[in-house]
Amino acid sequence: MYITLPNKFKLSLALLIAMSGAAVAAPQSVEAFDKTTWNKLVNDSARPSIVVFSSVTCTHCPGAINKIAARLAAAKSHTQLLIVSMDSEDDEALLHDPHYASAARLFAFNGSAQALQYGVNPGWRGMTPYIAYLDGKRGVNFVAGEPKEALLRAWSAAGR
Repeated sequence: MYITLPNKFKLSLALLIAMSGAAVAAPQSVEAFDKTTWNKLVNDSARPSIVVFSSVTCTHCPGAINKIAARLAAAKSHTQLLIVSMDSEDDEALLHDPHYASAARLFAFNGSAQALQYGVNPGWRGMTPYIAYLDGKRGVNFVAGEPKEALLRAWSAAGR
């Protein structure tokens, strides 16, 4: 018997299968993302990271986060997933949101959203999901929207 599943169910199923073999602990706190956070992440990280900038009104963000988490888990990558909420003021809601459970660290904007966006990338105008790949060597690659599969494979392979 062959069953066809919609893509959103395929992503969720892939994430569940991938996470079943890995010990993934949901973030225990929400860290402030202020004017100094971005530079610290770029300059202090010794390992690759994928940073997803999300918002509570973003309909594509949960799917992008699930896809990235599933790819990292399936590749057994050591690339860490960091999620930044741009507009939530409810830390408890963020901590209990299942879309953020796969994050190694969870942040929330603390300050002017426009100023923080400009500090990350002056060309970014607030579109979400906005994704940054930090290579662990101070290099940054930005993607507006969901990254293509080939790019995700490359990013996850770099963390092995």
